[in-house]
Amino acid sequence: MIVQKTKLRRDLGPLSGYATIIGILVGAGIFRVTGEAGAMAGSSVPLAYLLFAPIVICTALTYSVFVSTPLGTRPGGAYIHISRTFKNYYLGFIAMWMKLLAFIGAISFMSTSFGEYLTFFYPDADPKVWGSIALIFFYGINMVGIKHYGQIQTVMLGILIFSILILVIPGFFAVDLTFYDPLLPMGFDGLMKAMPMLFFSYAGFETLSQVAGETKDPTKTLPMIFVRGVSISVVIFFSMSFVAFGVLPADSLATSQSAMADAAGVYLPRWGSSIVAIGAMSAFLTSINGSILVPSRMFFVFSEDRLLPPVLSKVHPVWRTPHVSLIISGIICLGLIWSKSAVFLLNTGLIGIFIIYLIQGISLVCLPYVNSSLYESAQFRPSIPVLWVIGGTVILAMGYFTLTTLPDVFLWVLIGGIIGTGIYWIGRKLGAKEGFDYNARMNRDYTSSE
Repeated sequence: MIVQKTKLRRDLGPLSGYATIIGILVGAGIFRVTGEAGAMAGSSVPLAYLLFAPIVICTALTYSVFVSTPLGTRPGGAYIHISRTFKNYYLGFIAMWMKLLAFIGAISFMSTSFGEYLTFFYPDADPKVWGSIALIFFYGINMVGIKHYGQIQTVMLGILIFSILILVIPGFFAVDLTFYDPLLPMGFDGLMKAMPMLFFSYAGFETLSQVAGETKDPTKTLPMIFVRGVSISVVIFFSMSFVAFGVLPADSLATSQSAMADAAGVYLPRWGSSIVAIGAMSAFLTSINGSILVPSRMFFVFSEDRLLPPVLSKVHPVWRTPHVSLIISGIICLGLIWSKSAVFLLNTGLIGIFIIYLIQGISLVCLPYVNSSLYESAQFRPSIPVLWVIGGTVILAMGYFTLTTLPDVFLWVLIGGIIGTGIYWIGRKLGAKEGFDYNARMNRDYTSSE
């Protein structure tokens, strides 16, 4: 069977790429999770963000290697990287399955969170109604073209950065260093316990690789956007948390539903807190807008590889977007908002993010040995010893987070894995019955640049 090539429009430029990665990172995590982590780590939360820096940068470098290969011209992210490294569809599919559930939960969770922050200005606003409105609006933007997505994302990021500057610059002068004495108030154990939770702030940076098939010259531009975007976000995370824990006690932040706005209220007039609250809402909106890319592109690429029905890889003839996948993922997310199941999926799916980064690190280390031709095709190709350092850092860190998180959600991960496996084998069986050539599809992606 001849594989029909499906074209997406490459309208996403470097500025939109930075807006995507920073907009997703500086989102729900820093505004919601930072304060809650104070209950475990106290005022050492800013230190935890710094400790994450080499781990997340190494994780970004693993993606940079893969997106600089011919795989970087296709959507799919880690699924494509893992399956093509080991030439194994199942490994890539099952690795992404729990992450797919996590992102569907995250989109719904952040939509509701936006509605909750809106009550700062309109106390009678229904979070579910406004969350649904925001979700439908951004699915509509994503539907009519990736170019419009990038323009909206860039504008919202500008608003977010402005609010962060309002929070951070005067905040540095208001910091009381006695709040950081001692540096580890809950001990090193408390710091380590908080790190898996805080990783939620960094999770999702690789979303940019999902739109590699819609990015201009992706194999050259995306590797540097990954590294620079993550590095900028590290500085923002540390600065915001340093100010927050430097002006309010950790126990106050731990019980706050709007930690950053409360911190700003210590040293800014009412209008300043309002700007920070607007920034928080912008953070949720940039995260929603960017995260929408993940489920729709995963449905799309699974369909291209004939692991899901072919209809999911249909591209709109005018807008050149995966409109069927967008509609289906949008309906699922709306249902989660009203069924209140989003937080459940988010919490149980976070382990999927740890696992996917872990397997991505393993893939990087194995790449020169199991698929040397793909390794040689990379434009960003570190030497093998450097590859071991980068991949080893990711493997050790994500292995630790996986082991510490897995016992709490083991049953649900097992059930999710069984469901994912069943969907995979049904898809393969139907694809084989239709005569789909899985070997040809696999070989095509690392033997040509398009």
